[in-house]
Amino acid sequence: MKVVLSTPPGQTTERWPPLGLLYIASSCLDKRSDDIKIIDAFCENMSSEELVDKARMEKPDVLGMNCSTHTFMDTINTLRTLHETLPETKLVLGGIHATFAADKILRDYPFVDFVVKGEGEESFPRLLDCIERGVPPSDVPGIGFAADNGVTLNPNTPIDDLDSLPFPARDLLPELDYGYLHENIRLTFGKFTTISSSRGCPFRCSYCSCAAFTQRTWRPRSPKNVVDELEELFREGYECCVFVDDNLTLNRSRIEKMCDMIRKRRIKMQFYCEGRVDNSPYDLMKQMRGAGFNVIYFGVESARKHVLDYYRKMISVEQAKKAIDNAKRAGMIVVTSYIVGAPVESLEDIDGTIDLIRNVRAHGVQINILDCLVGTDIWNELEREGLIGSDDWRTNHRIYEYSLNGLTRADLEAAVNRGYAAYLDAWKSLDCIGELARTVLANKTARTVITRNLLSKDVRKRISGWKRF
Repeated sequence: MKVVLSTPPGQTTERWPPLGLLYIASSCLDKRSDDIKIIDAFCENMSSEELVDKARMEKPDVLGMNCSTHTFMDTINTLRTLHETLPETKLVLGGIHATFAADKILRDYPFVDFVVKGEGEESFPRLLDCIERGVPPSDVPGIGFAADNGVTLNPNTPIDDLDSLPFPARDLLPELDYGYLHENIRLTFGKFTTISSSRGCPFRCSYCSCAAFTQRTWRPRSPKNVVDELEELFREGYECCVFVDDNLTLNRSRIEKMCDMIRKRRIKMQFYCEGRVDNSPYDLMKQMRGAGFNVIYFGVESARKHVLDYYRKMISVEQAKKAIDNAKRAGMIVVTSYIVGAPVESLEDIDGTIDLIRNVRAHGVQINILDCLVGTDIWNELEREGLIGSDDWRTNHRIYEYSLNGLTRADLEAAVNRGYAAYLDAWKSLDCIGELARTVLANKTARTVITRNLLSKDVRKRISGWKRF
């Protein structure tokens, strides 16, 4: 059959390859002989009309699209038009939002033929078998579909042996300048991609839908399997790679083996990753830095213990300070994230977090107003308390819409801007310039990012008056 896999239409400056679709494509090619095409509408900044026109030219037998809560309505409106344009094409929807809202989607939008819940590498090829044979996917795990007797939602199970999956089919990607940007400031230069060395997360952060998506199971790939893929990428000319793992450093010995193999095979790439502050000792940071892990991202979230407890982060502020210091001493670029707006949080609590931003002086910060996403514990709590509207599941919502702590949208947007101002002020001293100079000397990524961005007038202008709102 002819199969099109697509990201939803949209506008973005942060162009990451659609890794999930690439995994599904490679799994299909491993098991079947379909003609598969990838359309990365989101990273190509396509409108819904442009995506429909492109799909019309392909005339696929099956079109699969992923979506998040943020992109759901654009996705569903595009699928509606696709059904009207290509009525014989079977439409399949997947992704985090579709996983948690499968029943509602199949009941409210009958033009969606199937929903893939959870990971699709095993279920999607089996679904194609059923479509080709004209039989319902009654025994295919993770597939939801509507029939005369109502909606059927087959249970989904995480894939245990990730080493058994073929590497993502990156050769199907469109010719596009992929890259990583933070607050519209470019952090990668050269040929860029992403990699997943593990899936899932055993923690229960109340705002996070990713852990629930993988049923809070953590499954690692073997160090050899990961480094084999990295070696292949290096031979193909890739220079920068983001590890998209939620918990890259969860198993220290696995990371140490991976770093040792990267060095022994002389893989010279620049890696970006995310780590937890309670599992980032200095000697591990140093080993990772020596293998090319130049940038690390920590979710700090708040300076107040009761707010961290509400988020179920299971970390302390002291651990955050120590991890940031360890990574900086190891010569890494450190990016930290913070969330404002928890129902248990006051403006005084937020000011404490802003003080923390100023004092720890990470190289980059990301400050977000709390999102209420379908599938998270925060969403479930709002639902139990009767605060969720009947249509709220369709779109993204910020915490200020539910007025749980008296903080308005204006309060929280002003707090975000104060946080960025504090971050910039913290770097305006001779000591800080000296620290930055040492980082530039020790870290190739820092040299590239700083020198390339300093040449941009737009970047200099943005940094001088950095505001989110």
